[in-house]
Amino acid sequence: MSDIEYVFGTGDGEVHVWSSPADLELARTGTVDAVQLDFDGDGLLDDALWDTRGTGVADVAALDLNDDGVLDHFYTDPSALGTWDHLVTGFDSANEPLEWTIRPEPEPGPSPAPDNIVTADLAQVLAEYPALPHDSPRSPRDFELLDQAEAAWRND
Repeated sequence: MSDIEYVFGTGDGEVHVWSSPADLELARTGTVDAVQLDFDGDGLLDDALWDTRGTGVADVAALDLNDDGVLDHFYTDPSALGTWDHLVTGFDSANEPLEWTIRPEPEPGPSPAPDNIVTADLAQVLAEYPALPHDSPRSPRDFELLDQAEAAWRND
């Protein structure tokens, strides 16, 4: 198991660097690629810092904000100040250099409102990332639900 490095900070320039053994698989490659932790402070280990590029450094904070076991909000840290304050929306390619981010076609007229934070297509992609520890046993029902979600996504 390899370690993943990540930073936390308050935005004032001073960051605290941490390293933890990877213990969660999110990219479905058969390899652990994230560190499971309680990022949002709800007392549950249902969030993760994810190394999406396999570099040993976390580049996405993945949170389960409604505590349903599915990672539903993803953030990057474009300032490298450890604040993890950029919500992945699919609209900002400079701060969301993630291969799985859907880039919607720009709509005619004004830019999307800031409170329009997740497009329908992006929500479908993100819903495919359940927060399950790499070594946790999966029941046949888990695979059935994943198959149904994938089938629904492909049919839309």
